[in-house]
Amino acid sequence: MDPKRRFGLDPASKTGEGIRVVGRSATAALVLTVILILGLTGWTGIFRLIRAEYMKHKVREYVLAADAIGASGARRMFVHILPNVSHVVLVQLSLHVVLFIKSEVILTFLGFGVGVDTVSWGSMLAEAQSELILGKWWQIAAATFAMAVLVTAFSLLTDALRDALDPRLK
Repeated sequence: MDPKRRFGLDPASKTGEGIRVVGRSATAALVLTVILILGLTGWTGIFRLIRAEYMKHKVREYVLAADAIGASGARRMFVHILPNVSHVVLVQLSLHVVLFIKSEVILTFLGFGVGVDTVSWGSMLAEAQSELILGKWWQIAAATFAMAVLVTAFSLLTDALRDALDPRLK
């Protein structure tokens, strides 16, 4: 494959147009498809957890007291329950970011994710796999190290968010 085509560039210097980008709409469609699939299937676990927390908090004394003084349902939900559940939401969202990144890497590595011409850790691992036999281990080690750093950073962020936002820990 021509290296200029591989990186999505079409040399049009013969016609005086310069270099133009080709094939971006197909790549954008693949990226959008992966985002939609992960987003549409990933929200259910977060929803179930938030609903369970809401059901647990709505029978607590402070919410019943707000109901006794005439607070509306929206006020009870947004003023009394949501601040006590927000730490669960943020922690789950940060954990899902890591899960979605790992899912995209796995899907792309297996050939079901974004295209080969798109920059992705999955395509980087797929290309490095064939060169691993030749003894070029540093490409796969670099991608693995970068993913490990990202997962560790998000885990530390999750712990910090939980510590900062959980009202029971204050």
